[in-house]
Amino acid sequence: MGDSITQDYASSPLDNDASSGKGNGYNSLEIASIASASAIVSVLIALVILFLYTRKLHPRSKIMSTTTKREVTMFIDIGVSITFDNVVTATRNFNASNLIGNGGFGATYKAVIISQEDQNVVVAIKRLSIGRFQGVQQFHAEIKTLGRLKHQNLVTLIGYHASETEMFLVYNYLPGGNLERFIRERSTRAVEWRVLHKIALDVARALAYLHDQCVPRVLHRDVKPSNILLDDDHNAYLSDFGLARLLGASETHATTGVAGTFGYVAPEYAMTCRVSDKADVYSYGVVLLELLSDKKVLDPSFVRYGNGFNIVQWGDMLLRQGRAKEFFTAGLWDVGPHDDLVEVLHLAVICTLDSLSTRPTMKQVVQRLKQLQPQLQTRVV
Repeated sequence: MGDSITQDYASSPLDNDASSGKGNGYNSLEIASIASASAIVSVLIALVILFLYTRKLHPRSKIMSTTTKREVTMFIDIGVSITFDNVVTATRNFNASNLIGNGGFGATYKAVIISQEDQNVVVAIKRLSIGRFQGVQQFHAEIKTLGRLKHQNLVTLIGYHASETEMFLVYNYLPGGNLERFIRERSTRAVEWRVLHKIALDVARALAYLHDQCVPRVLHRDVKPSNILLDDDHNAYLSDFGLARLLGASETHATTGVAGTFGYVAPEYAMTCRVSDKADVYSYGVVLLELLSDKKVLDPSFVRYGNGFNIVQWGDMLLRQGRAKEFFTAGLWDVGPHDDLVEVLHLAVICTLDSLSTRPTMKQVVQRLKQLQPQLQTRVV
């Protein structure tokens, strides 16, 4: 009986439609077909509308993308608006006539930015070598960390621009040039021990800050005279800090000009590519030796001592032989306290020892230099 009821229930609609013979109704199959066709048409119309809408917006999106790419991110307010366009204008499209420095990370240009109130602000633009740095997104993240670093002896990072086709950093401009030029031109002026000591202490303080007070700590990896800038009062400022960590993963740190410059690179770093704060200490020691003497790190006069002889070996040799007087730049021995000069030479040599455990920390270097602080009036000996 149950089967009969089921059969009647299942067949009754079809029987009714078939027996009615009426043409003014639709069976379920026809209704389903119409519904499916309507849905397909609706989807097609929606896709066409979406396509046309997207195509219409595409030019606008391209403009917005270009604007974003040309954006300059600022860390501090210097009283004028710095944009991609006025940087290009102020450097004359990075013209050689505005060039004030050239290093392993890129070239630096002087740029005079003019505000709407006709007030001029001078900044330094470091144009980074495209292709040597990691991806743009990673660069954005890392450079913002560097923008938070503040110290009286660090060059101020004002802002930056980073895109696939252009990268540059905006720094405060320092009119005194770099230490490399200072050393090269100092024969034209009187030697002052007070000035040399101040430069040495300023740089040591900057490195001690990077090593001991930054979290995570920052290793410079390219400490050399051209990366130390001066103002008109011979205050020293360390530049290019933190840039070595932004290099692309494909770069090898053993090569010169990548993360370190031949002659200033610690021997263990050059051989193993393993960097530590003691590698910066070594580089600082080499800079200090150059600051005290008339010699370059790989001076031509060292040829007589054999291949590979450098300023580190020369300073150590003279100190051991009791001939320290011969090391110092012309006139310095006559105006500086002899004991203090020898002590600073000894400090520089210790900084460049092969043994990492024997090299001092930069904090210890600062403490020692402060103990050797010259008197305001330098006495002629």
